[in-house]
Amino acid sequence: FSMLTFEHVIMDLFKIFLHWLAFFFTALSIGVICFGFLKSLKLLFPNKEKLSFSKIMRDNFDKYILVGLQFLIIADIIDTIILRDLQNIILVLLIVVIRTIMSWEIEKHKS
Repeated sequence: FSMLTFEHVIMDLFKIFLHWLAFFFTALSIGVICFGFLKSLKLLFPNKEKLSFSKIMRDNFDKYILVGLQFLIIADIIDTIILRDLQNIILVLLIVVIRTIMSWEIEKHKS
C-alpha cells in the first residue's frame, strides 16, 4: 500500500514538473514574439531607406514568430503527455497542425 502512494507522489511531482515546463515554453514563446515585435518596431522608426512597414515586419519579425511558434508546439506536446484523454490529444494535435501550417506559410512568403 505504501509503495502505491509513493508511486502516486512521484507521478504527481512529475506532472507538476511537466506543467511548469509547458508554462516555461509558453512564456518563452511569448517573450520571443514580444522581443521580435519590439525589435522590429525599433527598426521601423529610424527608417532611412523608407522601407514599407510590411517589408520591415516581414524581414525581421517573421523569424521571431517562427521561433515562438516552435516553442508553443513544444509546450503543446508536453501538454499532450500530461493530458492523456482522447479529446485533449485531438485538440492539441489540431493546434500543432495549425501552428505548423502557419510556420510553413510564413517561411514560404519569406522566399
